[in-house]
Formats: sequence, C-alpha cells, structure tokens
Amino acid sequence: MESGSIQQRLGFSKPFFLGIGGSGMSSLAHILADAGFEVSGYDGKKSQVTENLEKKGVKIFSKLSDLEENITYDSAIYSSAIRLDSHPIAIFLKQKGIRFFHRSEVLHNCFEHLTCIAVGGSHGKTTTTAMTAHILNDLGYSPSVMVGGDVSFLNGVGGRFSSGKIGVFESDESDGTFLNHKAQIRILTNIDEDHLDFYHTREKLLEAFSKFISSGSQTVILDLDDPGISDCLKLIQDKSKIFGFTSSSERNGKSEGFKNLVHYKIENKKLIFFLNGKEFEISSRFPGKHYLTNSLAGVLAACSLGADPEKASKSVSGYAGVKRRLEYIGNKNGVDIYDDYGHHPTEVQAVLSSVKELSGSEGRAIILFQPHRFTRTRNLFREFANSLDAGDIVFLLPIYSAGEDPIPGITSELIANSMKTKPLLLSGDLQSDIKFIGNILKVGDRLITLGAGNVRDWGLAFMKGEGKK
Repeated sequence: MESGSIQQRLGFSKPFFLGIGGSGMSSLAHILADAGFEVSGYDGKKSQVTENLEKKGVKIFSKLSDLEENITYDSAIYSSAIRLDSHPIAIFLKQKGIRFFHRSEVLHNCFEHLTCIAVGGSHGKTTTTAMTAHILNDLGYSPSVMVGGDVSFLNGVGGRFSSGKIGVFESDESDGTFLNHKAQIRILTNIDEDHLDFYHTREKLLEAFSKFISSGSQTVILDLDDPGISDCLKLIQDKSKIFGFTSSSERNGKSEGFKNLVHYKIENKKLIFFLNGKEFEISSRFPGKHYLTNSLAGVLAACSLGADPEKASKSVSGYAGVKRRLEYIGNKNGVDIYDDYGHHPTEVQAVLSSVKELSGSEGRAIILFQPHRFTRTRNLFREFANSLDAGDIVFLLPIYSAGEDPIPGITSELIANSMKTKPLLLSGDLQSDIKFIGNILKVGDRLITLGAGNVRDWGLAFMKGEGKK
C-alpha cells in the first residue's frame, strides 16, 4: 500500500513528536519518515537517537521559542509518559488547535494493512521483537518493524517502514494500549507483576493479558512453563489459537485443546525443539535460557507465516542484539563494562545469570543499579533486594523518577535495607560517583550498569577514564 493512502488513513501528513528521542517514539518517527511523512519533534536532550533521525531529514527542536517560529505540523504524537495538562510543549500545541494522537493509535493504523506479529509480555519484548524481525528479514520477508531499542540489522535504529507484507512490533502493556491492535499473530513471553501503578492488582493484570491472548488473533505463541502465563490460561476457555512450547515431556491438563504444542530441551547451551516429528536446533551468541526461549518464540512465529523451521532456526545465530540489552560497552583498566535496560526484579535476576554464564567464575560481577519509578520501588523493593543479592558488589543510585512525583519514604535505601549483603549508596552526582566506583573496581571485574533511566551515563563516564587511573 502506498504511503499516500497511509497518510489519508491517519488523517495527517506532518506529525510532531513530543519526546521524539524516547525509544518507542523515535522508532515510530523512523517508520513515518520512511513512509513519506514530514516528521518533526521536540526533545530536550541531543543524543545519537536524535542525530539518526536528523539524518533522515527529521526536524528536531529543543526549545519552545524555536518551536513557536516553525509551525509547519498538522498533528502531535505523544506517549503515556507525557502529561498533556502540564507539559509546556503540549500546552502550546493545544493552544494552536493541533490534534493529538497517542503513539499506539498511530502505530496500529500505520500497520493495519499488514499481516502483523505483536510481541507482548512483562520482560523480553524488545529482544523477542528484534529476534523475530531479524529472522523474517533474513528469510526475505522484508518486514516493517517497530522495536523499543536500537537494532543492528536496522542500521542502529528501532523502526522501519518496508515494502514487505509483514509487520512486527513491540506491544507495550504498561498503559493498556496493547489491547487496541488487531495483530494476526501474537507472542507472549511471560507475565510478571509489573505496572501495578496502572493495573492496581495482579488479577486485573492477568485479565488484561487474557484479553491479549483471546482477542482478534489467529495464533498466540507462548511459554507454557511461565507461572504467570499458566495462571492467565485459567481465565481462558477457548485455547484453540494457542501455539505453546514447554520443556516438559509430559502432556497434562494445561496443554489440552491447544492449536499446537512444541517440546524443547536445552543441552550444551543450545535449544533443541521438536516440530512436526522433526528435530531442530537453535543456538545464540547471547547466554541464558531466556534468550533461547525467546528465540524459539520468534522461530515459531516465522513458521506460522509458512517459513521453513530449519532456515528460521539457523537464522538466530546471526542475531546481533539490541542496544541496552546486555550490551558490551568496552574494557577500561581491565574492567569489562556492560549495560542493560533491566528494571524489574525478574530482569535483574536474568541479567546477573547471563553475566555469570559469560565468563564462569572469573572476576566479580559489580552491579550499578538505578531503580526506575517510585511506584515500582515501593511495590517491589524486597524482590529487587533478593535479585541484587546475587551480585558480588552492588552500587545503588537514587531512584529515576520517569516523570513520577516523589513518594514520601520511598528511596533506594528501602532496597538497601532489605538486602543480605550491604550495598553501597551513591549520591547521583556522576563525577563523584565514578571516582568512588573506580577506587573499588579491579582488573578482571565486570561492571554492569542496570536500569531504564540514565544509568548508562555512569558506565560511559568510566570508559572515558573518569574513574581510578
């Protein structure tokens, strides 16, 4: 379908993005730029993300005064992180009579004409979306893609509008908008207790995911071994759309009535699965069971579109990863530095498991963790403490608010006081923190900056030599 008809369907041609440098927003901006829209946006911080957009001709403003002199847009796109009633740019645009569209609405309408794969779940969405898109791209499907991270095969960005007939996108449950799309194939990686600031109870969270499984799709691929998914399946009567996979060799009640059931096993860091009476093997350059099972989900999604299982499985070994997903930053003073977006206890646990698998028992795992959101810290501080206890040394930064108002009594010390091993609290001042950290690190250590805020800046500062000489 030509881009002109997409513009007609969306009802605008010159969108303006609020917070265009954000991971999901920048990916959508790339998609619209590829589709021929005249894209512009605001972001208060220059970055590699904004530079990549500018290379495509996207106009980016960092000050309201500059914006006032350049009113060439006919719509505004926002995410749930933007407070429309108090954001100065949003207020200015409203006064000009500009129409507002939520990013999920734009994405779904943009991909409406494609056969789509939506990837949902509490953890692993970005990686699984990128893996699935990589497999399909490798097999010649040329999919349109929206990923909440920067992907190697997309030349370091997270979005692409392509000529193929397939769309692959990350489906975010944090604000409930993941229930609005009509994807024919859906992947559900797992269900954990997160975003309870929005859902309030685990029961309502499970109810939302049950709708994700049941609504509109032809095939739903999910991990039957995940406890949250198992609980969610109790809410679902019709399981005929489910394409499940499990490491259990036994057929039991939870697998009855499924569209397909795939058994797998992991041996020698490879995943072996059985489909249609044949055996296939998946290997990944990234360590950890979760990378292998997420890869399996991507392979099964490709198979649902008619791809050859052998070719899809072999494609996984060429997957080069996503920025901020156990990303290797470099080595400084004999210390390997990694960065990861993990900001939930389950993700923290998975990252630590992967890091230890990378190099066995050699060296110490030094964790620099930045809690993300006051509400998440309030709800899960004990779980964070339990996960972080697996680190050899843990540094804790102050909480990154992500736009939330502070909650009295909710600080990083809540986590620290619940840990068995005593963590080291940092001030949040980058220069002094790095000097302090540098005096503790030694040759052979692995420093992992961990969190969804700006904790990566601490790792980059250490790489610049601002720690111990």
